[in-house]
Amino acid sequence: MHRTIVESSDWDKSKADEVLDTLEREREAGRKVLLAGTFGARLSEGVDYRGGLLDAVACIGLPIAPPGVVQDGLKAFVGERFGKDKSWRYTMTQPAVNRVLQAMGRPIRGIGDRAVVLLLDQRCEQPMYRKCFPSDLQMVPMSDPNGLKRLAERFYRRVPRVPTP
Repeated sequence: MHRTIVESSDWDKSKADEVLDTLEREREAGRKVLLAGTFGARLSEGVDYRGGLLDAVACIGLPIAPPGVVQDGLKAFVGERFGKDKSWRYTMTQPAVNRVLQAMGRPIRGIGDRAVVLLLDQRCEQPMYRKCFPSDLQMVPMSDPNGLKRLAERFYRRVPRVPTP
């Protein structure tokens, strides 16, 4: 059994701090928590999950800006300034990947932290998106849930949590 906490758009800093305290209490009690947030919101960019509070992060989808007048204008401006071939990358692809990278970094706040990161979008493997991720990021494409389970179990055995002072 686990507890689920779902981020709300009206959360402020005090609510996020409350969630951190809850995560610590639940971990000390040996209970699991599923924490659900949104790209670009407080839990994915504005919270420091101290002391290895998160064991895993699942990034579902790519947060690509929706089409609209402002986005089209930005793409046109960037295209004129840097070339049409770069306008999509600079205005759509890279900003989406940057939000994913922010979320990926949430569980790794200190030298002793470790976490499994799941990128649940096949587009991450496409060259257009892949070139926006750091070149040394190793992705392991997987579609078998049992294989993923074995990979995660092996990771947690080989990379134990290091207590923070």
